[in-house]
Order: sequence, then structure tokens, then C-alpha cells
Amino acid sequence: MSGAEEQTLGKFLLNEALPPGYKATGPLNSKTFSSMMSRMAHDDPRLYAQVVPHLKRVGDSIATTEGLSIGLDDIEPEYKARDAALAPHIKKFDLAKTDAQRKQIVEDAQPFMQNNAMEHKGTMTQQVKSGSRGKAVQYASIVSTPTYARDGRGGTEPWLIRHSYSEGLHPAENWIAGNEAILNTIKSRTSIAEPGEISKILINNLSDIIITESDCGTHNGILMDPRSPDVVDRFLAKEVRGFPYNTLITPLNQSKLIAATPKVLVRSPMTCEAGDGVCQKCQGLNEKGAIHDVGTNIGMRAAQAMSEPLTQFALNVKHGVRVAADDRLQVSGISGLRQIMESPQQFINKSTLSSIPGKVTKIEEAPQGGHFVYVNTVQFYVTPNLKVIVKIGDYVEPGDMLSEGIPKPDEVVKYKGLGHGRQYIVDSLKKLYIGQGKDMDQRHFEILAKGELNHVRVVNDPSNTFLNGDIISYNALRSSIGKNIKIIPTEDALGETLGKEYIGYSVGTRLTPPAIRFLKEHGVKEVVVAPRAPEVEFVMKPATRAPLLNPDWLARLAHRSLKTTLQQAAHFGEVTDIHGTHPVPAYVFGVEFGQGEKGRY
Repeated sequence: MSGAEEQTLGKFLLNEALPPGYKATGPLNSKTFSSMMSRMAHDDPRLYAQVVPHLKRVGDSIATTEGLSIGLDDIEPEYKARDAALAPHIKKFDLAKTDAQRKQIVEDAQPFMQNNAMEHKGTMTQQVKSGSRGKAVQYASIVSTPTYARDGRGGTEPWLIRHSYSEGLHPAENWIAGNEAILNTIKSRTSIAEPGEISKILINNLSDIIITESDCGTHNGILMDPRSPDVVDRFLAKEVRGFPYNTLITPLNQSKLIAATPKVLVRSPMTCEAGDGVCQKCQGLNEKGAIHDVGTNIGMRAAQAMSEPLTQFALNVKHGVRVAADDRLQVSGISGLRQIMESPQQFINKSTLSSIPGKVTKIEEAPQGGHFVYVNTVQFYVTPNLKVIVKIGDYVEPGDMLSEGIPKPDEVVKYKGLGHGRQYIVDSLKKLYIGQGKDMDQRHFEILAKGELNHVRVVNDPSNTFLNGDIISYNALRSSIGKNIKIIPTEDALGETLGKEYIGYSVGTRLTPPAIRFLKEHGVKEVVVAPRAPEVEFVMKPATRAPLLNPDWLARLAHRSLKTTLQQAAHFGEVTDIHGTHPVPAYVFGVEFGQGEKGRY
């Protein structure tokens, strides 16, 4: 029919089973279908419960009558097209003089060969395109070529693989790919226990984050793109052109916000100012479109949501899934998750960050390979596998990247502060999970960032409330400031210490010219400063160690280092709160479990 939308049989059958308002109009794959069904579950849970069994029956019927079979022609390479697509890369590779050039060539070739594989006429092509099974990098390895393999350290072997797994690798190619195959086998065998271990670590970091009050009253939040689905079910932290403070963002008014502003400041559990836990307004609505009850353990829910996909992350290692060339400097899978949460000393592809403010005065090649970058007179080293991304004359702030690569989370926290460090953790985890096919509610990551990044180290305290070197909670820092504050124009606050949070800048941050410029651009005309606030360093402890900073000794016993915890508690005369936000002390006491005030145990 003229003007009618073309659609596959599968799309037609799905639309026939879906109610009005939820029929697919654009491209349909597993991701868009999942998003559509999530919207239905949120808008009308009863309708969702009726539709899902019906869809299952449709799927069962098709699986029975139209079973998919795969023959040899489905995995046989289309040699002529494959060889033509690979030829330019072979020519470049053969002319390359160094291993660095060869690595770059084979990495650049991979996306081209993945596109070539997506043109294959085999049955599996549609499976991969729809997102129902397999990934492009896996499929290209079977019917086209993987182009390259990883070495024993996770880097790229300087060798161009010119054949597919289905036709068989040549001896030299098989030798080159052997390391990656062996490593993947080892990882798949040893990673079985990892999802359970990480799940426990997540729970121990988040189990004391509960809903404790209705509204903390903060006007702070995080800046988000109003087009993002993650802004829905949140409350505005700032008035936006006709939408007052605390307006609930819904699918109906989201389009108006998109037209009104390029960025919107929304409330977030990460920036909640409740003394303990999180308030209802900063957490927003739940999956059913209702406000969370006081006492709801949102931390435990977030930990469970983030843990659920981890088994699949481990399976992806077994199947040899690796990132495409364009994302070779990004983290992925369980190892990537650990890298973000633990920030280990041996940090793969670590970007070089400036530790001082100043101008880039010189860039020179290092004798051992790589480059030296000078900020003012301070020298920073960039490793040979990473490119310098600044040029002479550029001005940088502490924490700014001097090279490509992955910023080390604890360095971001140290140089940029808790607010920016938390946002970096959120963005990194969001991208990692999406890369594994799991686009979950961003607030789960915000809760983790709040739970793990919640401490500072005292450098100097004019009031002598804390000892130099003490690691204290962020709430303790905020409380220590008390009424010793003043309000001044933002433009006059250079070098002052913030006594209140503002859009990613946490209490204890010393204001720099870029920070003042950023705050003024976002309408912050006055700031609260604390002249006698303790001088602090922002710290990030590994997720395996962060729960041990909890001052409640009985809560620490739910994690690890039990002997040390008991000895320390006895030595310092520590106490426990059986009606706090952590469930373990209340559960151990038992008799009064659940009788705490304001949702506490």
C-alpha cells in the first residue's frame, strides 16, 4: 500500500498482540522492545500482566511452527565481498614499519569487517541485527574475520588475522589467537564465583541506604539531558520556565522540558542532604510510579539490580566478547566493573591526569617511549600506548586529562572532589552496563556512588575537632561546619571553601576560576562558604574496603576483617546503633527489630 510502513512478519505479529498506544512504529529490536514493555509496566502494571502471557504464547507458537535451522551456508564466508573489504587494510598492514602502526591498523579494520559481516545473507545475520542473539564482533569472527586478537596483558597483537573461524585460521593466525583463547577459557572457569562475590560487596556497601524522610529540602541535584529517559520520575531541583521547583517529570511534560532547556537540574539520591539515607523526593518514584515508602531499603534494591546481570557478564568472557576498536580504551565486563569499583594500583590504560592547575608549557618524547607533558614546571609521564590530548598553551585544572585513556576513579575524586567523582562513577557504570546490553535505571548507580564515595581525609582543622589524617564521613564534615558560614557573591568566592553543595561541587571544595565560571553559568549568584572549615582531601576507598569505614562495629562485622573489627571495637570502646539505618545490628539484637523511628530498623 502506498505510504504504508514496511514491516517484517515478526513486527506485524508483535503489533497485533500489543494494545493501542504500545505498538511499534519505528525500528524494532530487543532493546527498543524492552524499553516499550518497561514503559507499559510503569504506566499500567495490570495491562502489562495481561499482555506478557499473550506475547509468550505468540513466541511459543512461532518457535514451534517456524523453528530456525542453521546450515553450513549460514556460516560460510562470502569470500569475494570479505576479501574486497579487507584488501585496503592488508595493504596498509604490509607497509607498516612499527608494531604500534600495525596495532592501530588492525584495530581500525575491525569495525569495517563487522559491517561487512552484517551484509552476510546467512540466517544468523538477522539474529545479530535484531539483538536477539550474538554480537557483531562474535559474528564477524565466524563469517568474516576477527581482524586481531588480544595478547596476554589485554593489549592488541600486532598481526592482521585474514581468515574466519568457520573456514579455519592459518597456522600463524591460530598461534596469534591462541593467547586470547587460553585467557578466555581461564577467565570463564575462574569467573564463576565472581558474580556472587561482587554481589556481596555491593550489598555491604549499600545495605544502610534507606528512605528516611519525605523531603530533605535540597535545591541541589545533577544536570541531565531532558531527553534522557532517566529524567522521568524525578523531581526538579530548580525552577525551569514555568515548571516550579519539585515538579515531577513525567512522559507527558518531558517534551515541554526538552523545548525549554538543554539541561535540567534534577534531584538525585547522590546529592540528597538527608542526615542519614535518602529522602523520598531525591529518590523519585519507583518502578510502579509510586513514591517510595519511608523505610524502603533502596540500597539493597540497587545492589540486587546491579548484581542480576553479572552472571551474563561472566558468560560474555567465555564467549570471547571484547570491545570494538573505537572503544578499546573503555572498560567492560566484570573486570571493568572491578576496575571502576576498586581503582587498583595496576590500572589498565590509565589516563595521565594533571595534579596541579596551570598551562601546558612543553611536550617531549620520553627516552623510554611515550611522552613527558609539562604543566608549568611539573613533569607528567604518558605511556607509549596512549596519545597526548593537550597542546602547548592549554590551561588545565587538577584532574584534567593530559592523555587519552581511562581516568583512575580515586584520582578523579582526589583532584575533582566527591561530587565530580560520584558523577564519573555513575557515567562509567552506566556505559559499562549498556555495553553489556543492560540499560538500567541510572539511580542504581547514583546510590552506589553515594554509598562508596562518602569520606574525606582531614589535612588541617583550625577548630581541632578532628585530628590531622583522620578519615571521616562526609556527613561529619558537613556537621562540623555548623553555623560557621557566610553567604557571598559567587564572583567574590575565589579560594573560599564551600559550606554547601552546588551542582557537583561538594562541601569542602576550594573554589577555582573554572568552578566559579561554571556556577555563574548555571545561575548560582551567591554561595555559602565556610571560612574555618577543615581543610580536607577527598578520598575513594576500594569497594572491598569502604564498608570497613563504617563507625558502627556491628555493621562492619557483616563485611570482612572480623578479627580486626572486634579488636578495634574493644580497644576504642566503640558502640553500635540497634535502631540505625543498617539492618545487621537491629537483626542481631532481634527483639526490637523494625521499631526504629523514621524508617530505621
